[in-house]
Amino acid sequence: MDNLIRDVRFALRTMARKPGFTAIAIIIMALGIGANTAIFSLVRAVLLRPLPFADPNRLVMVWEDASKYGFPKNTPAPANYADWKARNDVFEAMAAFRFRDFNLTGDGRPEKIYAYAVTADFFPILGVDPLLGRVFTAEEDRPEAGNVAVISYPLWQSRYGGDPGIVGRDILLSDEKYTVVGVMPRGFQLLDFMGMEIRLWVPMKFTQRALTNRGGHFLQVVARMKPGVTLDQANNNIKTIMAQIAHDNPDQGDDLAAFVVSLRDELTGESRRPLIVLLVAVAFVLLIASANLANLLLSRALSRSKEVAVRTALGATRGRLVRQLLTESVLLSFAGGIAGVAVAFWSFEFLRHLIPPGLSLFVDLRIDTLVLVFTLALSVITGMVFGLAPALQSLKVDLNETLKQGGGRTNLSAGHRRLQNAMVVGEVALAMVLLVGAGLLIKTFARLSDQYASLHAESVLAVRTQLPDKRYEQPARRFAFYKQVLERVKALPGVVSAGYTTSVPLDWKGGTNGISIQGRPVERGVNYDANHRQISTDYFTTIGIALKRGRLFNEGDNEQSMPVAIVNEAMAREFWPGEEVLGKRFKTSEPDSSDPWVTIVGVVADLKQMGAEAPAKPEMYFPFQQVADQPWYAPRDLVIHTSVAPTSLAQAVTATIHEIDADQPVSDIRTMKDVLGQEFGQRETGTTLLGIFAGLALLLAAIGLYGVLSYFVSQRIPEFGVRMALGAQSRDILWLVLKRGMGLVILGMAIGVAASFALTRLMQSLLFEVSASDPIVFGLIALLLAAVAFAACVIPARRAMKIDPMVALRYE
Repeated sequence: MDNLIRDVRFALRTMARKPGFTAIAIIIMALGIGANTAIFSLVRAVLLRPLPFADPNRLVMVWEDASKYGFPKNTPAPANYADWKARNDVFEAMAAFRFRDFNLTGDGRPEKIYAYAVTADFFPILGVDPLLGRVFTAEEDRPEAGNVAVISYPLWQSRYGGDPGIVGRDILLSDEKYTVVGVMPRGFQLLDFMGMEIRLWVPMKFTQRALTNRGGHFLQVVARMKPGVTLDQANNNIKTIMAQIAHDNPDQGDDLAAFVVSLRDELTGESRRPLIVLLVAVAFVLLIASANLANLLLSRALSRSKEVAVRTALGATRGRLVRQLLTESVLLSFAGGIAGVAVAFWSFEFLRHLIPPGLSLFVDLRIDTLVLVFTLALSVITGMVFGLAPALQSLKVDLNETLKQGGGRTNLSAGHRRLQNAMVVGEVALAMVLLVGAGLLIKTFARLSDQYASLHAESVLAVRTQLPDKRYEQPARRFAFYKQVLERVKALPGVVSAGYTTSVPLDWKGGTNGISIQGRPVERGVNYDANHRQISTDYFTTIGIALKRGRLFNEGDNEQSMPVAIVNEAMAREFWPGEEVLGKRFKTSEPDSSDPWVTIVGVVADLKQMGAEAPAKPEMYFPFQQVADQPWYAPRDLVIHTSVAPTSLAQAVTATIHEIDADQPVSDIRTMKDVLGQEFGQRETGTTLLGIFAGLALLLAAIGLYGVLSYFVSQRIPEFGVRMALGAQSRDILWLVLKRGMGLVILGMAIGVAASFALTRLMQSLLFEVSASDPIVFGLIALLLAAVAFAACVIPARRAMKIDPMVALRYE
């Protein structure tokens, strides 16, 4: 211990004598270790930290599989849920929940509240007790029971000021009284709804008729597995039950399927692979940073060769010298680790965008004990591993020659040169891999974004005005509200046009309706299904969806006129392949129903409603005045094309709506750019982060190459002087240095390209319409890396060109 303390003190004095060297080494390691600490904190928060539920490893979600119809993860039907619950052998309990929304009025300003209707088992399955009051009883989950509600902690605080007297109090939800029976604790949340925070829960109240419904798919199902049951066993049991349901209900087809997924996987969504890619990327950055530290230590070891020789001559053992030199490298790395913690903490605000929405309310990034232990261990291991080679190279000195040199120049040994060259080649190779990965993701992001380039994203404001069923039960009153809002909003200064729609693109990834096509017989196992949207006349021109053929809706398409529809190109291709779709007729019910046939009068461009990476799904649009019998698809989103900053009109639009209905909440005020940002936010953040890591790797590799060549030039000044004295031209010296530097770069790039071809295959699932071996990306990255490396080589090469032969010959 005494020797260790002396080694530490000596190392600190040595570091203090070379503040420039010490600062550069610490900054390099801070960047490498800080990036790893930050991403490890993110991975721990998302993938490793236990969920805030009782025994969370036994919690699962159950989904139907309707891949045949374009829904590989389909919401279950009530009858299927009832059969799962009654027939399973693997679940301790099972609960269903579905999305609801309410207009909270009668106590302050009108407010839109997103909620879940849940069965009575919902809260007990999760094992989370309320902060105040209680949760629902089985009696309250019956159709004849009174209205009760449990509210969230944020709603309790923001609306009711944290008043403990809220329990037992009545609140008005969509013009109906509900009694608050409980308040959930801070951070409680299970699956938000399309990014919307759930702030209230009400009983599901299934009727016996509802539990026989196999055609409506709108539930989500959570279950707790019995102790000792595995996920595979649960999946096999559900498959068996679905086979029994298919046998008992032949009209449903023989391809019914369902599957079970762990709650952890459900909440993390598609984030696992991107996080692993980032974890690999920061490991590469740390390797490059560590290689730079090793090169710095190698260069410094040459200047300390006389010190090592003297200490060896005085009796110091090899082990004692290695320990001293390792102490210095570990201290440098440890100091970099401490600074890296600050770097990581600073980056958390940016990294929070990578937390999946399902975890965002109860997962937070923080520097906890495990993260500190990880950073400490990483710092020590890095310092030892990358300090060992320079320490061992430092011992390879000729005592006689070194002691006779009297402080003059010390030549690089072959071992030093090979090690430095290997470090540079490795840095270039790793930088190449990171740059290629970042390039592929950047190209993918551009391809995804370009699909929505036609939208007026920068100049469209969207606001939500979802009408309560009770107050707007009569279609005439609903239609009058839409018309008044559109007329008054269009008259506002700065408004170009306005339109209503069921949902703006990407905001509701569903809302499908089966259809029957005139003249086409019903076939078993063949379903025609399309997204259903109800719109006003100016919706398409307002948001920027192009008409391809036919016409748009006009004011004549009303309650008294012939029923009409507009379809997208995907629906025309899929349901009427090779035919002229204009004039074709269909209905959103059985062919023998009394509902009128709807005539197609226009075809619009495809716009992906189900997600940027999902194929374009058939979509049908109806004038809202002609579909009064389908209020669940009624318009709720008002879109406004403006000639001014869209958000500047938010207050005026809200006031206009409240003039028409003072109790109507106006919610989700955002631009279409914000809507697209919500869809692409995580991918954009991940791509940006990988780009930053790749840029950092490129910078560190260039610094490493520059450092090696600078030292190479300084060591060969006498040789260059002799060459120039014997007639060598400046360009010959330039070529000599460039050849050495670019030779290392070309070798590193060759290794990097080969590694990239192998490693980017693992990223294929993250790419969209981009090949993992895209030649354009590989070519541009190679040019970029070569250009930066050439610049790093030119600076020391030009310095070598300017050497005065007389000065160089007197250098010794």
